[in-house]
Amino acid sequence: MHLYLTALCLLLSIFAKAQTAQEVHITNIEKKKGTLYVGWYDNKKSFMKPKQTVFVKMIKVEDQDEVKALFDNIPAGKYAISVFLDENDNQDLDLNVFGIPQEKYGFSNGTPAMRPATYSESEIEVNGEKQVFPVKLK
Repeated sequence: MHLYLTALCLLLSIFAKAQTAQEVHITNIEKKKGTLYVGWYDNKKSFMKPKQTVFVKMIKVEDQDEVKALFDNIPAGKYAISVFLDENDNQDLDLNVFGIPQEKYGFSNGTPAMRPATYSESEIEVNGEKQVFPVKLK
């Protein structure tokens, strides 16, 4: 019986995806107040749809220039990260009449000028080891 359980555990560990703690390092926080929304997406169809994040964290900002958001047990795989600072705590990224964000936002792998990033531009790979993913708000 003991040999059977050992073999079963070994077999399960071979097929299990590695899960590790990951860090999102958010910089360029100018207003230093509000709530940061950090969302992880695992496909382009769900990207930028807040209710379709696979991992999400909300972090209160109080007089901070930068924030380190820690996420535990992230399985190895490909993801994209989006972040926005909800300065007025209304739980939305405020846009002007032309659809341009009025609050700070950013993406993994940087933020293009004059438009939001796409999933493929923001795609990162979690490799089973702890990594730090920088996001600079703009």
